[in-house]
Amino acid sequence: MSLRIQRFDEHLKMPWKNGLGITREVISKPASDGSGGFDWRISLATVGASGPFSVFAGIDRTIAVLQGAGMQLTVDGRQEPPLLTASLPFAFSGDAEVQADCLGGETLDLNVMSRRGRFVHRMTKIDVAVKQLLSVSKDTVAIVFRDDALVTFDSKRSEVMLGDILISEQVPVEFTVEPRTADCALYCIEMTAVLDRASDSEPVA
Repeated sequence: MSLRIQRFDEHLKMPWKNGLGITREVISKPASDGSGGFDWRISLATVGASGPFSVFAGIDRTIAVLQGAGMQLTVDGRQEPPLLTASLPFAFSGDAEVQADCLGGETLDLNVMSRRGRFVHRMTKIDVAVKQLLSVSKDTVAIVFRDDALVTFDSKRSEVMLGDILISEQVPVEFTVEPRTADCALYCIEMTAVLDRASDSEPVA
């Protein structure tokens, strides 16, 4: 099997590092033991109230809002533009002090983190207005769905919904996506290993 679907309810639940919320971990390498010691991680977080983000020293982060009214981020004292479902993914340093202010109710956020010096990640938002064929590159590890769609791969057709993840196990490969909503979008996550490392990083505290 070249691709597999991991459903929203199958993601591993775990508490935030700062204890202020719950994250659904999609996948991490190496697999998380709850201590935060990973090289990279993809997760979904439900944010129900304003508050600070956890600090992850030595980690690069990217976030996108999948559902809800969105949030206003203040990063190291600088207020960023509102982060909405229509926004492009926002990248920032895990070393930064980040305050998240909800703009109205609960949000569901997609988070990607990678350890600086070991991996570099990229999250790309793709709007899907019509049925189309998409290619999964050698660095693609996951496709995250924001809206209902029909996907076809390995001669199989499957319905996907909010928070379902298409995980690549062997690449390159192609799949077809057909939108079921007017403003369907998905997020492609690529992870690239940094081959020239001067030294190993310390585990995440």
